[in-house]
Amino acid sequence: MTPRRAGKGEAAEPDPLTRLEAGLSALVRWNESKHIRTELAVRSGHDLPPSEWRLLEHFDLAAPMRISDVADCLRVDVSTVSLQLRQLRRLQLVEAVPDPRDRRATLIAITPAGRSALATVRAARRELLAEVFAAVPPEELGAAADVLLVVQDHMLAGMRGVPDAVTTD
Repeated sequence: MTPRRAGKGEAAEPDPLTRLEAGLSALVRWNESKHIRTELAVRSGHDLPPSEWRLLEHFDLAAPMRISDVADCLRVDVSTVSLQLRQLRRLQLVEAVPDPRDRRATLIAITPAGRSALATVRAARRELLAEVFAAVPPEELGAAADVLLVVQDHMLAGMRGVPDAVTTD
């Protein structure tokens, strides 16, 4: 889709970063909206706040970690992570495991039930996305997915403090 040029008296097309920010904001609002959260809970049978799903997704991708390391990685306060972990532990979606390098410490790891819950929620989310994008041609949807993966790579590299680490081919 080619952006059109502004005609006489019309505002110019916003710059790419403004458009990217607007698109990402819309995506986050959609994903965290009450309607979508309710629909995901109904379809998946799991109802957690978005922040707890994000934390569970972190544990799905990462090796078991100390709570303080999780907080550092996510750039949030330890108390925030501890609060979010209470519900995940209560539901047995994560568990404390001994740290093999320091028996006095514990690590937090996702459980099989946590992985299963994530798989169910991701499947429900894909169902919703399929409904939303039903009229979008597959090649256009593929191109959008490719762009989002580039955005993800750059944002993750930026979180690690290496903004130039990602290159595009």
